[in-house]
Amino acid sequence: MALSNRTFCYLASTHLAETGAEEALWALNQARNTSGYSWSGWTISGSTASKVLSGVAVTDRASATVTIQIANYATDNPVVTTHGITRMTDGIPIDKQLQFTAKPAALFANAVGATTSASFTISYTDTIDSYDSSVSIDPTSALQTSRDQAIVSAPTVAVNSAAILGYVAISSSSPTFTNSTSGSVKGSFTSPSVLRDPSRIYSGASQSTFDISAPSGGTLLFSGSSTGTAAIGTAGATTPSVYYDGPYGIALSGSDKLTINGPVIIVVSHNLSISNSASIVVSSSGSAQIIVAGAIDISGGGIVNQTSLPAKLLVAGTSSSAYGFSSGTYTARLATSAPFYGALYVPSGSLQLYGTTTLYGSAVAKTVDRGWGNGVLHYDLNLRKVAFSTLSTPSDIESWSVE
Repeated sequence: MALSNRTFCYLASTHLAETGAEEALWALNQARNTSGYSWSGWTISGSTASKVLSGVAVTDRASATVTIQIANYATDNPVVTTHGITRMTDGIPIDKQLQFTAKPAALFANAVGATTSASFTISYTDTIDSYDSSVSIDPTSALQTSRDQAIVSAPTVAVNSAAILGYVAISSSSPTFTNSTSGSVKGSFTSPSVLRDPSRIYSGASQSTFDISAPSGGTLLFSGSSTGTAAIGTAGATTPSVYYDGPYGIALSGSDKLTINGPVIIVVSHNLSISNSASIVVSSSGSAQIIVAGAIDISGGGIVNQTSLPAKLLVAGTSSSAYGFSSGTYTARLATSAPFYGALYVPSGSLQLYGTTTLYGSAVAKTVDRGWGNGVLHYDLNLRKVAFSTLSTPSDIESWSVE
């Protein structure tokens, strides 16, 4: 009986430690996504938040306590330590400890992530591979060690003539895909019935989506016009400057040019279009999060990210509508010969990657289509560790240990 009671308390302490972990993650998510979260019920001392759940009744012969400590609670990588402690009537405690590092959940964990059926089609001889910009901003160099870890995730996938150096993960319980003899997938097609490979960094087939949270206010661009030439952002700033469009959206054409010299958030309440030789330039000291409520058409000179770091550029669309382009009807389109270094996110709409576009980064949308042309997508593995302030990113467990 004594051994049975000890075994019961051992398991109960483990479950209680896990309960403490859930409590910590809930608080971290509230703090991350709720303005003015006060950490009510927690004790704050310096950079540490702590909490005790006492008087937990396990059985009529044992009581329990859960202690929770979050070190560096206000950062993106807090360390959580929880203890589940049960005490038998003889007073001997059984303590199980759980410790983990939390991090922002990965939204761009796949080279291409599509969330609905009939969702990803590659009709031409594209290449999809991967590299890690945290190792080298030169993809040619970084590709040598990590180029086969790209993942295409969608309910249905048509590969046709493309070459994917990585895996295709299909989330439908009845997956369908097309893979012609001229196409290739280095890894494999996997479905929910296939066990995940623990040697891979990520092998999930489901594509997560996060809420887009655009700030209000800011500075008016182009004095209310939809076109013009301007330089915005402050080099070396730690807080992004917020800008917004005038009543006609942003439509850059001809010699129009928007230069971004520091961290900025641009909120576009209408359409965003770049055509002809016009461009948006993110300088070596800049970064940009561009939130668009209408159509997105990145053509012409495109968005030139001089940092060569995809983490420095996010283009996110909130619309679910379809707009007419010369290449079809979509919510957003990337159709420029200028290399695009960044993340594209259109969770409620359709995205087309058109022409000979070379994308360094990742693309997530409700549906993703490769239009005419032979393009290249170099997926940046570093985006698995990146969080953008305009996306309501939940906290996730990076690594943990149990004692």
